[in-house]
Formats: sequence, C-alpha cells, structure tokens
Amino acid sequence: MSDPELHMVQLSLDGKGLIALGKMLHLPLDRTDTGYLVHCALGELFGEEAPQPFSIEGGPGDKPQGGRRVRVLGYTAVGEETLQSRAQLDASPKVYSICDWERLAAKPMPQVFPEGMALQYELRSCPVVRKASSGRGKNQNGDTRSWEEGDELDAFLAEAWNRPDEDLSREQVYRDWLRRQFEIRGGAEPQSIGMERFSIERMTRRVSKGGDGKRKAHTIKRPDVTLTGALKVTGSEAFSELLRSGLGRHKSFGYGMLKVQRA
Repeated sequence: MSDPELHMVQLSLDGKGLIALGKMLHLPLDRTDTGYLVHCALGELFGEEAPQPFSIEGGPGDKPQGGRRVRVLGYTAVGEETLQSRAQLDASPKVYSICDWERLAAKPMPQVFPEGMALQYELRSCPVVRKASSGRGKNQNGDTRSWEEGDELDAFLAEAWNRPDEDLSREQVYRDWLRRQFEIRGGAEPQSIGMERFSIERMTRRVSKGGDGKRKAHTIKRPDVTLTGALKVTGSEAFSELLRSGLGRHKSFGYGMLKVQRA
C-alpha cells in the first residue's frame, strides 16, 4: 500500500474573523495567542482534514490584530479543492468567511526523498520535556525548584535546575533537544543547528475541568524557538512521516512544522 499523499497548503485568514471566533468560543482574548485562534479556525473549517502541523507568518505567540490577514502554511493529506469542499459542507457561514478562498493555494510534496539528500530546514518549535518522575533542583540563584511526575518543562530549565553550577547555553540545550527529536523519530540527521529566534510566550488553551466537563481557559508559559540549519535524509518513508506529523509538542498550535528546501 502506498503512503498517503502530502500537500503543503497556504491560507490567508482574516484577523477580525479570528477575533470574532475567539469571542464565540468565549476565549479570553487578552491572553489568547494567534496560534490558538488559528488552531480553532482550522478545526472549525476542515475538521479532521485540518492542516497540521502548521506555521504562522510572524509566529504563533503573536496577539491577533483585527486589521491584518494571517498567513498560514501547513501540511495536510488532501489538496485545496477537497479542503474547500469540506469547509463548504461543514463550516458555518461566519467561519467560512474567515478564509480568503481566492488566496488558497496548495502543492503536492515529493513522494520520495532519496537517502543522502541534503536539505535546508526551518522549524518553529516549542522545546519542552515531560518529567518521568517528581523531583527538585535549584536555579542559578540558588532557589529551589520542584516538579511533579508528568510536568512539562522548558528543556533549558529542566537541564539548568539539575545542573545549577554549570554555565549552560540555552542555544546548546535546544540544539541537543532537536538532535534527540531526530534520533527518536528517524528519517534525517541534522548537519547543523542554529537558533534564529527565542522568546517566552503565553499560551491559552481550553481544558476540561471538574466533573461538569465544561472547557475553561488555562494560560501557560512556554519557549518559542526558531531553529534553522541543514539536514541529510536517512530514510525516505520516515522523513515523509516526519514532515506529516511534525516535531515536538504543541503541534496543534503553530509549532513543529519542518519547512524544507533543497540545500
């Protein structure tokens, strides 16, 4: 059985429409980032066929602005005609109008990436780790920091709290994090890794809380890091799956899309 097709799609979403959708979903807009609004809009428009992972021009952590359009790139298994047909059938008129359908574009990605192929990449990532057990450590100021089993921590803080006496480089920790991602997933080996951008962003998510099952807004802080460099393909099928599924956590919210071009 052949692998499913992979398409890169480009969408232009209306900033005012995204804000209106946030209000409709009762989100706290003063704490809600563009990445989460785009996640909600893509789900309302395309359901299970929504592009994911995806990347937002300007970054998922930016606050939505009503006067501008939001440009989104993403990977999906279907082309532009199927996406629009899905939205025509399932989306409400208000949600349907968020997308500028005349600007919708798509292209099929290569079905084969030859072993040894050299590519340049860009990855907007959220480098975090999930702790396997509870514990405690100290920061560089000597303050005690603790965590519980299953807690999600910034990959840099997770290292720094365990090694407070070492002068750790945030960029080096994030490089090591990305190398581990490639080792776990397979399909490619990074030949170089550079950190182009770093910030700490607030992310608002809707989570189920309590026995009533009602979804409420929960705000967290996470690293927003753009990593670039060169890689070598080590397996065609595994690399295609890497593009299809993305790297790292929070892929539903504008992180993890590996954008590539020939080196």
